[in-house]
Amino acid sequence: MRFAKLVRRNLFRNKLRAILTMMLMAAIFFFVVTMMSILKAFDRYGNAGEGANRIVVQSAVSLATPLPFAHEAKLRLIPGVVDVCKMQWVGAYYKDKKDFFANFAVDHDHMQSVFDDYRVDPKEFEAFKNDRRGVLVGTELMQRFHWKIGDRITLKQQLFPYDPELTIRGIYQHPVNTAALYFHMDYHDEMMGNRGRVGTFWLKIKDPSKMAAISQQIDGMFKNSEDPTETVTEKQFQAGFMEMMGNVKLLFTSVSSSAVFMVILLAAITMSMSARERVTEIAVLKAIGFERRLVLTLMLCEFTLLTLCGGALGIGFAKVAFAFIPMGKVTQGFLAGFFIPNDSMVVSLAVAAGVGLLAGGWPAINATRLSVADGLRRVV
Repeated sequence: MRFAKLVRRNLFRNKLRAILTMMLMAAIFFFVVTMMSILKAFDRYGNAGEGANRIVVQSAVSLATPLPFAHEAKLRLIPGVVDVCKMQWVGAYYKDKKDFFANFAVDHDHMQSVFDDYRVDPKEFEAFKNDRRGVLVGTELMQRFHWKIGDRITLKQQLFPYDPELTIRGIYQHPVNTAALYFHMDYHDEMMGNRGRVGTFWLKIKDPSKMAAISQQIDGMFKNSEDPTETVTEKQFQAGFMEMMGNVKLLFTSVSSSAVFMVILLAAITMSMSARERVTEIAVLKAIGFERRLVLTLMLCEFTLLTLCGGALGIGFAKVAFAFIPMGKVTQGFLAGFFIPNDSMVVSLAVAAGVGLLAGGWPAINATRLSVADGLRRVV
C-alpha cells in the first residue's frame, strides 16, 4: 500500500494516453460482456422449465410439418407421462412487422399442468379459459404496447390465412420468457377449418431421468406411421432455433475472442511505449535501492490497473445501459428480459486483469532487465 501513490502517479503520467487507453478498454469490454451475456441468455431459455421435466414431440420431417391431434391420445398412454399440451407457433405480428413477437396457440386445458413455471392469477386464468378468443400476455409485452386486461387486439397474419382477433384476459409471470402471447388452440383450429393438426406436443414427464427412454419409445411408436416423430428435450428444442441461424454460440465466442486478442495487441503497443519512456527512471529506482522484482511488480500493477479501470467502466456501463434498453423490443422478442449477469461481469473483469498482465508483462520485463549503467546511459 505504501507504493500506491507512486503507481497512481505513473498511471496518469501521460493523461491523454491513459484516458484514451481506458476508453478503448471500456468500448471493447462493453462488447465482450454483452456477447457473454447473450450466450448466457440462450442457455437460460433452455433451462427455464421448472424441474427441467418437459420433452417436445415434433415431426421427423421438419418443424414446419404438423402432426395430427390423434397422436395425443397415444402419448397419454405412455407410462411416466404426466400430461400433454398441444402448441402451435403462429408467427403473426401486431400492427407493423417491426412489432413482431413470439405468439402461440396453446391447449388451454393443459397449459398450467405442463408449463408449471408460468404463473398466472387464478381468476385471470379462469377468464382466459372461458373466453374462446382470450389471450395470456407476458409482462414485457404489456409494458411495451401499454396494454391492459380487457383490451381487444388484432394480430396480422404471416404463416396462417387469418388475423387472430383476441381479448387480453390475463398476464403471466415467467423468469425468462416475458415477451410472448398465448391464445386458444380451439380458436386457431377453427380458423384453419378444423384440420386437426398441430406443430408440437409438449409432454410433462414424472421422472426426468427417464426422458431419454420415453423419447425413444415415442419415436419408435410412430416410426412406421404416416406422421413419424422426433422427440427432444426442451433444451434441445430451444437449441434447434439457434441452429436455424447457424452456430450462434461459435460465432459470438469467436468474435469475443478476437476482440480480446485485439485489445491485448493494442494494450501491448501502449504499454511498450510507456515502458520505453521510463528506462532511465527505472534505472534510477534500481540505483537507489529498489529491487528489480519490486520495480517489475509496480509496473505490472500499473498496467493491470489501467486495463481493469477501462474494463470496469465498459462493464459498468453495459450493466446500467441494458437495465433501460428494451432488448425484447429491439430483438423482436429473442432477448426478452435481457440483463448482464454478475458471473459474466466477474469473468470479464478477470479477462481485463489478464489483458493487463499479458500485454504489460513483456515490456515490463524488458525494461527492468537492463542494468543500472545501461539504463542511465540510454537516451530516450
